[in-house]
Amino acid sequence: MTSSEPPPSLAFSTVIAPLLSQFSKDQAKALRDAFVTAEKQNPGFIHDFVAGVIQNEDMTEILLRLGSTECTEYLVSPHIELHAQLNKKAQTLRLLLSSIPDQIKERSVFLQTIKDIAQSIKDLLNCVNNFYQSNTNNPAVTQNKRLFDHHKKNFVRCSKAFSDSLRNFFKDNQPSIVFLSANKLITQTNVLMRTIKIITEKG
Repeated sequence: MTSSEPPPSLAFSTVIAPLLSQFSKDQAKALRDAFVTAEKQNPGFIHDFVAGVIQNEDMTEILLRLGSTECTEYLVSPHIELHAQLNKKAQTLRLLLSSIPDQIKERSVFLQTIKDIAQSIKDLLNCVNNFYQSNTNNPAVTQNKRLFDHHKKNFVRCSKAFSDSLRNFFKDNQPSIVFLSANKLITQTNVLMRTIKIITEKG
């Protein structure tokens, strides 16, 4: 993580980043760099900081509910249609995942939400693959292929872990593992989108 990269933290994207937009550009940069440095030196710092401010035991559920908060750190420039589609599909997935705390209480509704999430994951992956295939002649894309593939694989891994958490939920009826897994999937969605954003800006 460099000083210019946001930490892969849902607490950062849902709470800290929106607050930074209320400050002047210089103040926001100074605060942002401080949070990034603190997180780099002490992984989990931002989560603990936000938990201390909110003082609520169920931080996992709170962050999940806030998980669909749009953050410019993870928005690809929408001037190209494919980029706009990436933003839309990533946000659709975040919205569905952040609705879980409300939907999980009603089995029939939750089952439909699960189907929608599965389709949304598939749609986003298809769009990500289209992005790469459409940019094979772009040096910025080919030079960062290893990074791109790494974060795409992590996204797929988090998607599978989320599916596993659902199976466990239907066995023991404990939603906390689903909330945690959904948070990780939103975080990995953000990391993947941030990677694409960096690549497009280099191109």
